Amino acid sequence: MKKMTFKLTSLILIILTAFISYFISITNNVNQISYDNGELIDTITISAVGDLMCHTPQIRDAKLSNGSFDFSHMFYFVKPILEQSDITIGNLETVLAGSDKIFSGYPLFNSPDEFALAIKDAGFDVLVTSNNHSLDRGFFGLERTIKILDSLGIKHCGTYIRKEDSEQALILEIKNFKLALLSYTYGTNGIPIPEGKEFCISLIDTSKIKSDIQKTKQHNPDKIIVYLHWGNEYQRFPTSAQKKLADFLFNYGVDIILGSHPHVIQPSEFKILPDSFGNEKKVFVAYSMGNFISNQRKRFTDSGVIVHLKLVKNFSTNQTFIDTVTFTPTYVSKLNGRFRIVPIKEALQKFEINDSLWINLFSSEEKKMRRVLNDFENHIWMK
Repeated sequence: MKKMTFKLTSLILIILTAFISYFISITNNVNQISYDNGELIDTITISAVGDLMCHTPQIRDAKLSNGSFDFSHMFYFVKPILEQSDITIGNLETVLAGSDKIFSGYPLFNSPDEFALAIKDAGFDVLVTSNNHSLDRGFFGLERTIKILDSLGIKHCGTYIRKEDSEQALILEIKNFKLALLSYTYGTNGIPIPEGKEFCISLIDTSKIKSDIQKTKQHNPDKIIVYLHWGNEYQRFPTSAQKKLADFLFNYGVDIILGSHPHVIQPSEFKILPDSFGNEKKVFVAYSMGNFISNQRKRFTDSGVIVHLKLVKNFSTNQTFIDTVTFTPTYVSKLNGRFRIVPIKEALQKFEINDSLWINLFSSEEKKMRRVLNDFENHIWMK
C-alpha cells in the first residue's frame, strides 16, 4: 500500500512539475503585454532592405594583403540597427560561384564568400536570391550560392537546387509568430534557365504565384510576405504593372510586399482590405527599397531605406496585424574608395554633438546626406 501511495505521489509530482515547466515556458515565450482592455499580445519587428550588390570597386575595397576579403566595415554603422530586429531580410543581388570563376561586378556578378559572411554578421537572417543576376554564373553559381548560404546558416528563398524546395514557401517561426516568405523575379537578363532545371528560379508568373499562395495558406501563417524583383530600373515611381500585381497579390491573401530592382527608392503605401473574417485588415507594399550597398553613385542610386514593420499578435482573437511601419534612410559613402552604409539621421545627429568618429569620416558628405534625406522624406509615401 505504501509503495502504491509512493508511486502515485511520485506520478502526481512528475505531472505537476511538467505542467509548471510547460506553463513557465509558454509564459516566457508569449512575452505577455497587455492592452488597456487586458487582452494579451505579442510583438515582432521585421526589417527589410533592397539590393545588396557587390561591384568590382567593393571587391577591391574588401581585399586584404593576404588575398582574403573583409567586407565588415561596409555594414559597421548599420549593424546595431539591423540587429535590433527579430528578423532582417535583404536581396542578395550577386552569386557566390567561388574564386575559380573570377570575382567580378557588373554585368556578370560573382562575389567572394566573405561578402555573405559580412551580411550575416551585420544581422541579416534571410536573403532573397531570385533576381536578374541569379544565373550570372549559370546553374553552378546558383547552386554554390545556396550551399554557401546554408553553410553560414542564412535562410534563403527564390532559387533552388531541388524541385520540391521550389514548391513551398520559406516558413519562419519566431517567438509566437509564423511567417511565410515567397520571392519572385521578372527575369534573368536573358540568360536561359537550364533545360530540366526550370524550377531553379521563381519567376513572376501569376498562375504559379496563385498556386504557391494557396499551398502556403495550408501552413496557417500569421502573415504572408512576398519579396519581388520588379519594376523599371532608375524609375522613382511604380509602374502600372507593379500596382496591378500588388493588387493581385493582396486579393489572394498576401499581407506584405517588399520590392527591389529599380535601384532607387519608390514610395510605399498601406491599403485597407477585407480579411477572411469579414473585418478590415491593413496590408503594406514597399515598391522599391533602393540600393542598400552598391557602387552606383548617381543621385537616388547612392541611397536606400531600411523598412521596419512592427507586427502585433492578439492571443484573444488569434489575429495578427501590422501595427506600425517606420523607415531608416541610408546613404552609401565611398570616401577614398572605402564603402560604408550610413544611417543618415543618426549621422546628422552625431554631427550636431561633435562626435569625432562620425565627423572625421562623414562630415564632408553632410550636404549630400541632407539632400538624400530631403529626397527621401518627400518621396517615401505614395501621394
